[in-house]
Amino acid sequence: MNFYIAHILDTNLDRINLYNVTDKISSKKILNSISDLEKINDAELLLVLIPATEVTSYPFVKNESLSDQINIANFISDVEINFIDSVSENEYFLKNDAAFVVNKVFLDNLNQHLSSLSYKVFVTPEYLINLYENSDVITEIDDKFIFLYKNNHGFSVNKESLNQYLDLVINNNPNYEPKIFSSNKELNNRFKSVNYSHEFNFNDVSKDLVSTVPNFFKINMSLSFLIKKMNFSRTQILSSALAILFLIVSPYHLIQTNIKDTKLYNQATFDIFNSISTDINRVVAPRNQIDQILKNIPEKNQANIELPNLDLFFKYGEKYISDISIDVTNSSAKVKINSMPSFQFNILKTSIEKLNISILENSIEIKDGSVNGVLTLRYQNV
Repeated sequence: MNFYIAHILDTNLDRINLYNVTDKISSKKILNSISDLEKINDAELLLVLIPATEVTSYPFVKNESLSDQINIANFISDVEINFIDSVSENEYFLKNDAAFVVNKVFLDNLNQHLSSLSYKVFVTPEYLINLYENSDVITEIDDKFIFLYKNNHGFSVNKESLNQYLDLVINNNPNYEPKIFSSNKELNNRFKSVNYSHEFNFNDVSKDLVSTVPNFFKINMSLSFLIKKMNFSRTQILSSALAILFLIVSPYHLIQTNIKDTKLYNQATFDIFNSISTDINRVVAPRNQIDQILKNIPEKNQANIELPNLDLFFKYGEKYISDISIDVTNSSAKVKINSMPSFQFNILKTSIEKLNISILENSIEIKDGSVNGVLTLRYQNV
């Protein structure tokens, strides 16, 4: 797998020089769109160099005992007065005793395009491509002269503006003696070629560089990104869309169903109360209202219902009784008995006669000392 470097030459992302660092023979390719990076299918790592005009760097020593967020807040409070744009229009990064301020609109647009790539991506300023510790460096790349200063600040100019910019630099620092990576005669003559090394070559850049420079890349999460990364088929995409639609629609459907059932319950409750008493116009507290209605019913209209006394069954044979059904109309009860010891059954059979309960039907089977079957009892309903 190959190591590539993409040098972005303008802020519109439509002029890019692409270098295959691993392939020493391959020359650079000129791309007319950032989207052309998706055509690379043999990349392991891509280092993207962004124009120096989109980045401003300042000396800043990070306090390791504080979080990055607090360090960035401290940095902003120190240099905010120097910002042309508002604080919210930039992104902030800390690395190598320097703070980097990047145009947020430009970086978000770049990261959105780079997020679709399937290999590792690093984004850093173009002036850090030829990094020398504690040295000022001038590097000629793609008809641009890139200045890197000891404090990790950088800038780039074209050939026409080179001398004018050098005048400003030297006036500000008369002892300026940079390392020069350029064959430009005018530049070398100006510094008498004291620190001339050789022309810069991207093939000399090591992968280790990415660990020493700030990385501005951040994945921009989107639906298209997830589809591409997950490698979804059309069927899976459709299924996912239907599942999401179901999650959105189902709560609304359940709410509407609940509202409908509530209205039906309220109407049915009102109909029941209205059938009992025509004086009721509204049901507010069903339990209290039904209690009030029952209190107003004359005693002569209330049925006198007596239930059988089955306490004896529960006392001596509760665990052997699986079912009891009572018919108040016929004053009878059916008791289903399972595996009750015969001596215990005989005690119950003898005792129930004292409770005004008689055996109407005996469907009992006694086998191996256990009683199974149904007793039909009759009791007095006075």
